[in-house]
Amino acid sequence: MPNYTFAMTRQAATPWRRRDLPDPVTADALYAGAAPTISTAQTTTPTTGYIKYAPAGVTLAGTDVTGPYQYAGASDFAIGATSPDTNYVLPRSKWPNTYASGQGIWSIEFGTDAQIMQVRTKYISSATMFRLSIDGRKVTDLMQSSGGTAAGSGHLISIDLGSAAPRRIRLDFATFPFGGVYLPPTATMWQVPLRGGRLMVLGDSISDGAAGNTGAGAGTWFARAARLLGCTDAWEQGRGGTGYITTGSYAVFQDRIALDVIPYAPDRLIIWGGYNDNGGTQSTIGAAATALYASLKTALPACQMYVIGCWSPTGSPAASITNTNNTLKAAAATAGIPFISPLNGGVYDATGALVAIQGAWITGTGKVGSTTGSGNADTWISSDGVHPTDTGHIGLTRRITAAVTALMPA
Repeated sequence: MPNYTFAMTRQAATPWRRRDLPDPVTADALYAGAAPTISTAQTTTPTTGYIKYAPAGVTLAGTDVTGPYQYAGASDFAIGATSPDTNYVLPRSKWPNTYASGQGIWSIEFGTDAQIMQVRTKYISSATMFRLSIDGRKVTDLMQSSGGTAAGSGHLISIDLGSAAPRRIRLDFATFPFGGVYLPPTATMWQVPLRGGRLMVLGDSISDGAAGNTGAGAGTWFARAARLLGCTDAWEQGRGGTGYITTGSYAVFQDRIALDVIPYAPDRLIIWGGYNDNGGTQSTIGAAATALYASLKTALPACQMYVIGCWSPTGSPAASITNTNNTLKAAAATAGIPFISPLNGGVYDATGALVAIQGAWITGTGKVGSTTGSGNADTWISSDGVHPTDTGHIGLTRRITAAVTALMPA
């Protein structure tokens, strides 16, 4: 099975400056051109004469060529071991780092002058979703269904852009085995550069997504924040149920970084966990956080890091959540990493000094049974009482972006 991993020799990231950030009015805005026509068919046979631009690793036949795709948000791509998975690639750059259970959220970018393209995928389930962006603007705000009808079967998603013209295309994927793009023989495809450096989050389900939001990790705060911060290479390395001392169904942060973070040398790393740990002892949480931050600082000396404190889905956090937040704040200050508190909106620089205080991210209690609570928790928190809704993730995007921006020089 071939292994396609990015070269990890990277230089120190240019420090973020506020003056270099994109205009927030347009960075997360919708595409303003004519809406493309999109349809899906259960077939792997393209329009006659179309040329397949295959992902690296997939065997070429006939007129097939290897596509000049720029992969974003993932690495260590491989084809499946048996048919039909030998026709599709998936990345293995997130725990447990296997073909079927690795990274579910990633993207490709490329340039093309085609009017029509046909994207090949194997439909997995309703979780098989995608989002199209044209010239840096998303066509839909949320991820959309792939339109598949039969689990395990190959499908072609046909996208008609209305005219043949040079464009930059981005496809964001969720649980989407990728089998390439078919273009008319008169069209061309070329590689485009990614922008803004490599941004990564190491986190839990608040970053990885849950039933309360659309599109799993591609629909959380992280993808939006990456756009507002001008980063097209955004790595969502969250795993639900995990934390500093809590494995969930996977592994603790310390055990994950050797496979999920360090080999891919992010330029900027956000570490957000603690909610799954808050039932543990503070000394244990503090020791784990201290060890994690030390490991990351040693392995990634050029990386700009940020720690976000313990999540609270209500405006009245339990003492265990407040204590965990304070424990992480102290460990971050010791490590010389800026800290952002969701509980009061406090933003602290690498020395532990308060830079800004922006107020609690979540207010009120949300819905309790059939009773509507007060504050933003009513609309920001889903019915499970823990995870954000789509609306909540939009709000978190703005809060986190404002906090990170407050830590940047002008």
